[in-house]
Amino acid sequence: MSLKEKVRFLGLGNYGCKQVKIFFDMGYKTMFANGSEQDLKILGDVPNIYRLRGFDGFGGHRERALDCLALNKEFVEALQSIEEEIVFVIYADGGSTGSGSAPICMEVLLEEISGHVPKIVCPINALPSSNEAVVKHKNAYHAVQELQEIEGLGSAFFINNDASSDYNYINNTFARMLDAFLTNDSYGEINNFDESEKIEMLRNSGATVLSLIGIDKESSVLLEKLTKNGIFAPIEPDRVCENIAIIHSGKDNSDITASDVIAEVGKPANVFEGYNNGRSLVVASGLSYPVSHVRKLGELAQKVTEERQRSRNMSSQKLGDLEIDEPAISKNDDKPIKKPSKLAALREKQAKIQKL
Repeated sequence: MSLKEKVRFLGLGNYGCKQVKIFFDMGYKTMFANGSEQDLKILGDVPNIYRLRGFDGFGGHRERALDCLALNKEFVEALQSIEEEIVFVIYADGGSTGSGSAPICMEVLLEEISGHVPKIVCPINALPSSNEAVVKHKNAYHAVQELQEIEGLGSAFFINNDASSDYNYINNTFARMLDAFLTNDSYGEINNFDESEKIEMLRNSGATVLSLIGIDKESSVLLEKLTKNGIFAPIEPDRVCENIAIIHSGKDNSDITASDVIAEVGKPANVFEGYNNGRSLVVASGLSYPVSHVRKLGELAQKVTEERQRSRNMSSQKLGDLEIDEPAISKNDDKPIKKPSKLAALREKQAKIQKL
């Protein structure tokens, strides 16, 4: 059995379902869940679609996920029945349906069930771009906070939507790279990157990044896309790294060396290498979560929230008394004229209407 047969992709929310549709078209086993019927129609005639009843989207409120999943027992039971060893859970951190449901779904998948092989559960979450709405940034910050609290997760892939305004490019690039990692079966005289090593990388918790370039590109481009300028959130500068995998384009290390990668990501526990891939693929796993990047999103949300609060405070101020009217002239200086009340004026008008 190939590693591809041991994998299932679960798409949650609009982005998650669209990204998983790409993997479905590549021949992977998939599952889709969303509350919006309109969003699900875009997928076309694909199997294993679950419409989350009673929730046509969450309207930006992640906290509605618990009520939603409690109501949709059929979907939760479908999660529990997944038999594949590796489950990739794809969702948008800035959304509400996906980012709200994903942590709960991952805990369901990680739950040990008698007779089932323990699963490797790998989150794939798209972080919002810096120019998106404050709700997106707030949701992303809370979603990653919750992700950090889940014990037993495998590799996490943090997609950075600041990488390009063309989200289709980001989605297809990621699918192509992950597929290259999962399905590579090239071999060489020096060494091979086998299935057990791939599983070991996916099993390790922490962030994972990939970079894939053609044979005519410089190694510096490969490393920049791996750590800074690719489709993933920039890696942390702490140099924490568990595994490095390099699948060389040719029969030797002339395209890139392990030392080149270690200089960028830190010294790992394992270095896996393969050859004759036709393209150079580098993967680093067991990295720290990209907290610096996520913190910036949280700070953007905090800044906008404070600005909005100041604006609300200004708009809620009541007008005070100002001496802007001329004083009334009284015929009797000893008895100033009393200003008629609004209630009296109202009753006077009502009385005139009744007489008509």
